[in-house]
Amino acid sequence: MAKLIASLSVLLMISLRHEVSAEVPPPAQGFHLISNTPERGKNSDAFYLYALSTSPLGEEDRVEFEKDGGLPSEIVQTGDIMAGTDRHGCYLKVHAPNQMKSVRYGRYKANLIPPDIEPLTAYSFIKPRTDKLDTQGVYTATIYPLEVGSTKLHADSVTDIGVAWRPGCLKMVWCKGTARIKNTGPRLKLSCPEDAGLYTIRRKRRGTFVQILVTAADCPPDMYWDDVDGMCKTRTVNCVNSGVGRNNADSCICPPFFIVNDCSFTVPPSAESPYVLAFSGPEDITCGGLPGGNEKCKGFLFCYLDLYGCSCAPGWYGNNCDRPCQKGRWGVNCKNACPDGSDCNRFFGMEPEELF
Repeated sequence: MAKLIASLSVLLMISLRHEVSAEVPPPAQGFHLISNTPERGKNSDAFYLYALSTSPLGEEDRVEFEKDGGLPSEIVQTGDIMAGTDRHGCYLKVHAPNQMKSVRYGRYKANLIPPDIEPLTAYSFIKPRTDKLDTQGVYTATIYPLEVGSTKLHADSVTDIGVAWRPGCLKMVWCKGTARIKNTGPRLKLSCPEDAGLYTIRRKRRGTFVQILVTAADCPPDMYWDDVDGMCKTRTVNCVNSGVGRNNADSCICPPFFIVNDCSFTVPPSAESPYVLAFSGPEDITCGGLPGGNEKCKGFLFCYLDLYGCSCAPGWYGNNCDRPCQKGRWGVNCKNACPDGSDCNRFFGMEPEELF
């Protein structure tokens, strides 16, 4: 077995920046990490992760992949994500190892490192497919203080992370860091901002099983942190379509296909290219154009920076983001109901005949 490497680095020599047409605002996601089919069996074939920027990168920017615990070098492969002459990031392809098959499970990081500013880091996860544990599509959660400086949580916070494990399976335990959390059962209760961190569901004597990342905002959900004045300020932008307000800016991080500051517009769909992830002139980046991808982003787990966390693309839900929304539901993780209980497009929410 080859020695495990703790970091996989890819230096990207990037072409000149590309200006997006003013008629079409750029997507509001920025740099993010996508897992393709994040729930995997031990003997399943190779999978991909995509470190993607919605805007072309600079000449001296570089991207690094990391995997907690490392990976055998012989099972990984990297390459650039291109749109014409523009580079938007890179992909990591992870093959199935001959031994230590569980080494692929866990948390992955992608670091965008510009030459003159702080790096940006996005996280994503690969977890095992098993009938012993069902995390019900949860990979991340966000919590907010009740008010500035409060030790209590706002009602918009995720305060209860519920999973389902096989009845009588007493070998499952929750951990935060290396410390075991006692008396939790299948439900983890969150009660204060200090509960943020990386949680692991372990099987006794079997190591890491599933990880869930909890992120704490600096301010209540209707406020953002202003670095210049060093205080929380009231938001003026109302995020819609499952967009999430940024921690330190009065703007939103939008789900795939949604654009502008408040996520109120969809990327203009067309029959040729309805699921655009990044604009780059005539050669936009789509789910189907990525290595190992598919036209409608089936199986894609999108993980954004800041407070957004991870979610399936609109129109899909489930642990593997491969279950289509049921009739009458649409959007991110199928959280939205179609108007008046009618049928609508499960990706964008509009009437089916209005899609193209």
